[in-house]
Amino acid sequence: METLHPITVHFPIALVLTATLIGILAVVVKSKRRDLVVVLYWLMLIGSISILAALFSGLYEAGKVVHNNAIHEIMETHEILGYIISASFILLSIWVLIRNKKLQVRELYIVTVLLMVTSIFLVYSAYLGGKMVYEEGAGVAPMEKIIEQMHGSGGHSHGGEMMQENHGETERSHDADGHSH
Repeated sequence: METLHPITVHFPIALVLTATLIGILAVVVKSKRRDLVVVLYWLMLIGSISILAALFSGLYEAGKVVHNNAIHEIMETHEILGYIISASFILLSIWVLIRNKKLQVRELYIVTVLLMVTSIFLVYSAYLGGKMVYEEGAGVAPMEKIIEQMHGSGGHSHGGEMMQENHGETERSHDADGHSH
């Protein structure tokens, strides 16, 4: 089975950041506030559903991806941020969905500020996700083989067994400069 987290995570990232932008616009552009709150309502509804897909796919795959101690430390922070982001966005969404047309300007300001804070956490979490993949090689089949080979010197294990997933990749030869052929 291919990894789902990289597929599911981009949609909620876009929706949370767009909802934040729409919230800011709704605060600033008074003449379009009602229309923008309707857009915010739908972004938050769809965003809440998609954020759950990203959270659950990440939790599922965290236990399957080959990783070392460096990746594990980043992964733990990324996971905690995933819980915080999901909970805060879903709670804000519930508030907006319940209040809907009765949402007062003061409430909109509070929701928007909290969306901005959630977005900051989201951007940092996305940075950590990218760091795991692009700097540490998490989930990248050729790197998984290297991590498995290094298991004796700094690899990371759970319950005495190295976490691994078979991707059926072929070995590549490398020259002295590290270029693959």
